[in-house]
Amino acid sequence: MKDKIKQVLTSSWLLAALCVLSAGLMWLLNVIGEPLTIRDAKICWGIVDIELPWTVERATFIVEKWSEAGLIETARLQTRLDFIFLCAYPAALSLACRKLAGSREGFMAAVGIALSWAVLFCIPLDAFENIMILNMLSGNYAFPIPIFTSIAATLKFVLIAISLLLYIPLMLVLMVVKKSMM
Repeated sequence: MKDKIKQVLTSSWLLAALCVLSAGLMWLLNVIGEPLTIRDAKICWGIVDIELPWTVERATFIVEKWSEAGLIETARLQTRLDFIFLCAYPAALSLACRKLAGSREGFMAAVGIALSWAVLFCIPLDAFENIMILNMLSGNYAFPIPIFTSIAATLKFVLIAISLLLYIPLMLVLMVVKKSMM
């Protein structure tokens, strides 16, 4: 029974399904969040601006601009939908790191296994961040909410970057090189 569960949890079709789900949700969140970008007000990254406000002043400014533009409900909707997304993308990244680690031995395999577990920490980080964003959208952006939100978002983005922009591409290149040498 344990072998069957392990086989399902490490299968390629599960990884493909999680990647498709993550990509679809990312697309949906981008479409919904597009109006949150107000370049004239220097809110250039939409919801990411409120994920990384760092100061009470910046958080207040963003929420006030969105409120003036009638976008608070849009920001709330995008944040609520992110609770679904935060279940999909860390699982996809974790499984990808685990599968790629299994194709190697030694240090890179150990890094991949460790990263496959570490990237799952994005789930509580993103959930905490979303709760703090919903607080700010309700007018509660007092210290330390903006800084805690920014710290959680930064840690989440670092874990995503390490897995998605460093480890996974490096391992894919190493796999291609290894196959070409055979």
